[in-house]
Amino acid sequence: MIKQTCKTLTVLICVIGYFGCTQDTTQRSWKTVESGTDAHLYSVHFADDKRGWAVGSKGVVLTTIDGGLTWAVQSPPKALSKKPLNRVHFSTPTHGWTIGLMGQIHYTASGGKSWTEQKSQVQNGLLDLFFINPTEGWIVGGSGVILHTNNGGGRWEKQPAPPGKHLWAVHFVDNQNGWAVGEEGKILYTQDGGKHWLEQQSHIEEPLLGVYFTDVRNGWIVGTNGSILHTADGGVTWNSQKSPTKKALRGVAFKGAQHGWAVGENGLILQTTDGGQTWEIQPNDAKFNLLDINLYKDQGWIVGGKGTILRLS
Repeated sequence: MIKQTCKTLTVLICVIGYFGCTQDTTQRSWKTVESGTDAHLYSVHFADDKRGWAVGSKGVVLTTIDGGLTWAVQSPPKALSKKPLNRVHFSTPTHGWTIGLMGQIHYTASGGKSWTEQKSQVQNGLLDLFFINPTEGWIVGGSGVILHTNNGGGRWEKQPAPPGKHLWAVHFVDNQNGWAVGEEGKILYTQDGGKHWLEQQSHIEEPLLGVYFTDVRNGWIVGTNGSILHTADGGVTWNSQKSPTKKALRGVAFKGAQHGWAVGENGLILQTTDGGQTWEIQPNDAKFNLLDINLYKDQGWIVGGKGTILRLS
């Protein structure tokens, strides 16, 4: 009987180990991979687990087809722009957009092999974009501009929003509910696809630089001075989470409601496995500012200064 009990316990421990420890992404780490460029990389986005793009200074566009193990410079020599490209987003492996200064929007239907310019009708610096599907997307930028398209960028139109403050980041959970964040603790929210944008109270005056929602209720915002905000009610109330740093945080992303990362200055990576109740600094070998993070299922990528690319492995 005792022998049988021990055998049963051993089996249970193995099962727990299989479904728990071996699947626990907290044991994984961020490793630097060669980018092939020394340009600053401001944004990274993957359309699936293999195909991804990164953009940055000098109009550089990088691409990978093996999950970020190796990267190739897609542009230049025929750079889209001599000015920085601030963000990239692909809705499918072939359809993507990148944005920059002076209202620049570039679109590809060939996975980045060729790009065409789309007319933004504005001269503002464009700072972030998000597509919820291949046709509907939003762009935010300088002086509080918000642009929207419902036909894949064939036409971009300004949406009414409180003017004045730069908006640094935007995120939608469906085609109705979205958030934009920016200067002096600005948080804007829409529940009708951007026909109306309303302010939510952050209760801080720090610039807010990144926003991510896992569903319509649960979201996180990061910013300068180590600021981390969390809501569990769609932004009706925002509460500060305890941060282990005073460095600026530039991006945030979550895998489910519990496990997330935030990235920032001087190679800083923060990790939480409890929805942000605790954040811990995650050791890595990056030396330069980290500027964006993108997750796809169990994989993740971070980009930053001087061609820095990190891969979750």
